[in-house]
Amino acid sequence: MRYIKVLLLVLVFFLCMVFFFQNQEVLSKEMVLKLHLFFTPPMASIPLPLYFLVLAAFLVGALLAILMLAWDKMHLSARLMKATWRVRALEKEAEQLKNALEPSAARGFKLFSRSSKEAPSAEKTAPKAMAATTSATASVTNVEDVAAPDPDKHA
Repeated sequence: MRYIKVLLLVLVFFLCMVFFFQNQEVLSKEMVLKLHLFFTPPMASIPLPLYFLVLAAFLVGALLAILMLAWDKMHLSARLMKATWRVRALEKEAEQLKNALEPSAARGFKLFSRSSKEAPSAEKTAPKAMAATTSATASVTNVEDVAAPDPDKHA
């Protein structure tokens, strides 16, 4: 893909050089730019060759395109950073929930490893596991409270 891009760039450069070489006489003519606005005196530029105007317009367009691409890249990197922070917060929450459930799961395993007469029913152990889950969830911070700026929301 990189070679194709370089080949296309060389081709565009070659075509531009052919254009300037074949139209050298026309592009060398000097032009004066004029501006007539209402209620202001008319303004005129110094005589400029046409090729200078064509190159200046190309450079201004290229500069604007680069600025727009840079803005888009900054916006996307901000969104990526926010998503990364959110993933980390969710992983932390999942780890805390996992750690909160492990003691109750181990306790339940010990209870069920006894004889079948002493094994508690699922209705008795479920509320304990549910209480452990809710207490662990309450200690975890809300994912939306993570200190990450939202690039999509303009304050």
